[in-house]
Amino acid sequence: MSTAFVEPIKNNYLKRRTLWWAAAVVLAAVVIVLIAHSLSRPSLPFTISDYESAVKKNDHDGIFEIYNRTRLKRSELDAKLPADKVKKLLEEADSLIDRIENDVKKRSEQMLDRVFRGDDFTEEEIAVLELDAAISGNDMTRFIEEKTNLYLFGKIDENIYLRFMGQLARVPIFSREYNQLLGKTEILQRIREELTEANEAAARGAHDSEAASIQRLLTDRQLTGIDHVTLYLEERMAKARRSYYDELIPAIVKDLDHNRTYDASLKIKKLTPWFPDDKQLRCYQDICDRKNPAVVLNWVYAVEHIAVKPLIADPVRAFDGDRFASSADSDLLLTAEFENILEQLYERGYVLVDGRSFATEDGKARAIPYPEGKKPICLVLDDFFSSNARIESGIAARLDLDADGRVVGVVRDRDGTERADRYFSAIGIVENFIDRHPDFSFNGATGTIAVIGRNGLFGYPLTDEQHQHWSNEAEAYGFDRTKRDEIDLEENALKVKAIISALTSHNWIIASGSYGRLAMDHAAVQSIADDIKMTEQFIEPYTGKLSILHYPYGLHAQFDKAKTALLAESGFSILSGYGTSAYSNQGHGFVYVSKTLLSGRALRQPREHGIDRFFKAGEVIDRSVRP
Repeated sequence: MSTAFVEPIKNNYLKRRTLWWAAAVVLAAVVIVLIAHSLSRPSLPFTISDYESAVKKNDHDGIFEIYNRTRLKRSELDAKLPADKVKKLLEEADSLIDRIENDVKKRSEQMLDRVFRGDDFTEEEIAVLELDAAISGNDMTRFIEEKTNLYLFGKIDENIYLRFMGQLARVPIFSREYNQLLGKTEILQRIREELTEANEAAARGAHDSEAASIQRLLTDRQLTGIDHVTLYLEERMAKARRSYYDELIPAIVKDLDHNRTYDASLKIKKLTPWFPDDKQLRCYQDICDRKNPAVVLNWVYAVEHIAVKPLIADPVRAFDGDRFASSADSDLLLTAEFENILEQLYERGYVLVDGRSFATEDGKARAIPYPEGKKPICLVLDDFFSSNARIESGIAARLDLDADGRVVGVVRDRDGTERADRYFSAIGIVENFIDRHPDFSFNGATGTIAVIGRNGLFGYPLTDEQHQHWSNEAEAYGFDRTKRDEIDLEENALKVKAIISALTSHNWIIASGSYGRLAMDHAAVQSIADDIKMTEQFIEPYTGKLSILHYPYGLHAQFDKAKTALLAESGFSILSGYGTSAYSNQGHGFVYVSKTLLSGRALRQPREHGIDRFFKAGEVIDRSVRP
């Protein structure tokens, strides 16, 4: 029996040695990949520890190398993708660079300061400064410039400064500049002397005068070659100009907001030569050019002043035959009459000007600008206060603000009903008239409001004493005092502040009519002093410092030197009383001006009261409602 032949299957096992070789090859490949990956990963050439080690060894060359190579590596890292690892390395690099820069700055300034105080540089320090200058050169320059600044300001003795410059000249990196300076010490001394004017201007914050003074110095040809000082002067002049620019721009914006375009243009003209390409200045100048008159002249004569007391807004109530009707007819104008007066003033070429423009802050008369072809005039809203007697005469009981934030007069009827209208107050009438005739106001001028303080401001008692005075006065005239017993002083204060803000935004000037409506021609000096203190205590916290006094009742005290001295010393640079012609007089610390009162009596006797030069009274007086 035969069996089939079957070939045995061969086992193909790899030899043990072959397996070991294969594993070794794979392992080597992995190691190579890891090494390549490690080498390709970013890293810093030095660490904080490397730097601290170099510092301990006083290895300044090493420190310089660490600084430069770290900065170079940092710039390379900055160009890579912001992976987490790169971000971390950037932070480490910045930390190391900052540490080196701060340490070098501190060390170099310590060396410079020690030498400034009288020591000499050692040769080693000179070598270190040469290296450090590459890292902290700007800081060194600032330190040296500070000393130059102090020297030129006269705050460092000349010998100390020149000795310091002599030591700096030993350092190669500074040698050329400071050797050059030491060769021209006489010129340096003269510059220091001539900088006195600029230094004084800087001390008082007059940056324009400072810059102009330095500009004159820079035209001196002998400065050529003194690069260090020339650079100082140029930088200081540029800084002064920029300070002046930063100071004037907000003032220009405020002027434009208040329609004081002539004032704004004067400020712009001061800046334009220094900043000829400034787009903002050109824009502001265009606004001024569109609104300002073509030709502006200077008025050197007495400025006409007209005064009106609070207007009769309700003629029916004013002329109802009661005991107040006669005074109302004699002393007051109707709102319609006042508006007619404005029309005639406008037709006759008068233009409103600022009530402070003709006197300086220290009380010296000066010429005022005005448009060619016009006649300047100041408007005064005189004797401005509220009381029950005045309310009974048809005068607005108080001022308020409408929905647009503009001032209105509020008339209170006998039944307590209140009516508000801009036409109920001279303030609204003037503002509306200027809106229709912008050229009736020069440089945004409106008028001056001379407030009496004893009853509060604008119809609002602000203290218990003012409220009490109002009530006592009402009772004396036979009015029911209980009608005003309920008031909120805090609410009144907020209202008054809002009204003053609205008034100042339209360039109304608040002046004093005295606190207690004091007749100063007969009052004792002490009484006037007490009255001024009352104004300072109870009125000026709302109005700000008052610099104009309109004598109550128009009764001036110009020939009483003690009284006028007291008023001037109290800050009143303008004093005004009634007269029948334009008049002004320079006093000691003040300017006195005369104002012409426009009243019902004056309308009936225009020549006697001197008002016929302003308008035709017969075309103004409203005989249809007057008694």
